[in-house]
Amino acid sequence: MYKIIVLLISMLAIIFVWFNYTSTTVGFIYNPITNAAEYLGLKNYRVNFVASNIDSDLEKFFKYLSSRGVKFVVGPSMSVDGKKVLPFLKKYNILALSPTITSTELLKSGYIYSLMPPNKSIVLAFQEYLEKLGCSNLLLVLDDSNREYSDEFKSLLNYFPGDFVYYQELSSIKNVPVEKYDTAVLTTVEKDSFEIIKFLKTKNPKIRIFATEASFSKEFLRLGGIFLEDTYFLVPKLHSTEGVELVMIENWVDFIQKHRFLSTQQFKRFINTHIIKVGERYVYFTEEGVKEDLQLYVVKDGKFKEVQ
Repeated sequence: MYKIIVLLISMLAIIFVWFNYTSTTVGFIYNPITNAAEYLGLKNYRVNFVASNIDSDLEKFFKYLSSRGVKFVVGPSMSVDGKKVLPFLKKYNILALSPTITSTELLKSGYIYSLMPPNKSIVLAFQEYLEKLGCSNLLLVLDDSNREYSDEFKSLLNYFPGDFVYYQELSSIKNVPVEKYDTAVLTTVEKDSFEIIKFLKTKNPKIRIFATEASFSKEFLRLGGIFLEDTYFLVPKLHSTEGVELVMIENWVDFIQKHRFLSTQQFKRFINTHIIKVGERYVYFTEEGVKEDLQLYVVKDGKFKEVQ
């Protein structure tokens, strides 16, 4: 009897250690062109990360995670990278907790959860604000490296006269007749957005410019200059100056710490039946993604300020 009790205690101890490890160990996938890798350098996170660059051997990475019982990865941030990892998420039954993926198709997959609303909601919000501001000729400058994300913004041209251009480098837009547009919407990342804004405002100082969460960060503001003033952003309301991507990563890390899940199915049941607190706000998920209102910000005096 004594041996049986000792054996049971030993088994329970092993199960506890294994659960504690698997529930606090997560993968971390980042793309060097975004700010996600900065989070790894903060050294104040409270989970054990197994990190990988999106350009690494993804098969090897996910196989390793699966062998260790890991059920979640934080990231990736870009929809184009979400498309790359989706086959491995399905193969190894792992869920991606993305800070900023918004592709409607990816968010419907059941394997990628994001704290950003789906593009369907984002584009609708852009449409409403552009109508309020009286947009009469719209230029879309779309990130060519992330078409899974950018292409959904083309539907704005169903409501406003205009055109689109894919951006790879500055030469991509040098022949665009900027003078004829009164509004531009950019889906590019920080450094690209800065170069585009500088070019557009040099050609047409009166043009209104809207950007997305892809360039809403401290890095964008650090680039500085008068060209960034009066640039608009539509993003979830934030109580931090770190920028959308890093804030959303921190939100997922907090969530993982507070809610430990035995399986991906347990996670899905929980997140689909609860209003959850992320940071200072409450959100809920549907089959299409998270439901959350967007806040309009504008750059004033080198800072992001809410537009009332």
